[in-house]
Amino acid sequence: MPPIKSTPTSSGISRKNLISLGGVLFSGAIGGLLFWIVAKWTGTSLPTVFGQGTVAVLMFVGAVAGAIGVYLLTASDPSAIRTYIFALICGVAWQPVIGSALHMATNAAATNQSAQIGDKVEQIKSATNGGNAQQISTAVQNTVPAVNKALNLLTTVSDASRKAEIIDQSKQAIDQLQTTSAKAPDASVEALNSISLTAANSGQSSVAIHAIETLHTIGSNANRSNNPAIALKVQQSLTTLAAQSRDPSVQTAARTAAAQIAH
Repeated sequence: MPPIKSTPTSSGISRKNLISLGGVLFSGAIGGLLFWIVAKWTGTSLPTVFGQGTVAVLMFVGAVAGAIGVYLLTASDPSAIRTYIFALICGVAWQPVIGSALHMATNAAATNQSAQIGDKVEQIKSATNGGNAQQISTAVQNTVPAVNKALNLLTTVSDASRKAEIIDQSKQAIDQLQTTSAKAPDASVEALNSISLTAANSGQSSVAIHAIETLHTIGSNANRSNNPAIALKVQQSLTTLAAQSRDPSVQTAARTAAAQIAH
């Protein structure tokens, strides 16, 4: 009995799939060329930054749009003729197609960043339960970049649920930093300062003010427990926030909190 030959699956890298990809890219490139022709015909403005290379650039983005439309945005059958017609149309309509792909990528990045914040918060909790001040400080310091990156990413996220998720996770991180401040006050205050400033300057005033309220609580507790060094550090942090923030509401909240701790 002759051996059974294995055939590559349609999702793998095979000569057939590479040929299909080439056909999709070619169709998309033709779509990009059609975009240029229609624009010239109808008097639609075209990008001038590329000069004589405009047609080549439009064919390139058309090819990219065709591949995005066929392989990412839909589950098109590469053996069907309509797939290549669809790739051509994606090439003509390259702007919304590429925009949709960027939207998907941004949402995926936001989800990933939100998950990273959750992981960092769990690390802080574990370190806090362990009681080692150095480990707590390290966990706190590792959390700040994740939160700040997520807050900066929010300026490009259009999905309301993704935004709400990141904001909620950031506030949870802030709440955990308040708990952690009992064992690692210096690291917690510095972290809250950084998060609040990033939130304020990325348009997330609710997160910034939540961090300021947390700093105010830490400073007030320091005053009550006769710890002037931490109270002074919190006051200086709030004063810095008021000076560096571009958000008037955050500036006011920081100044008010600093004044209350000073008295």
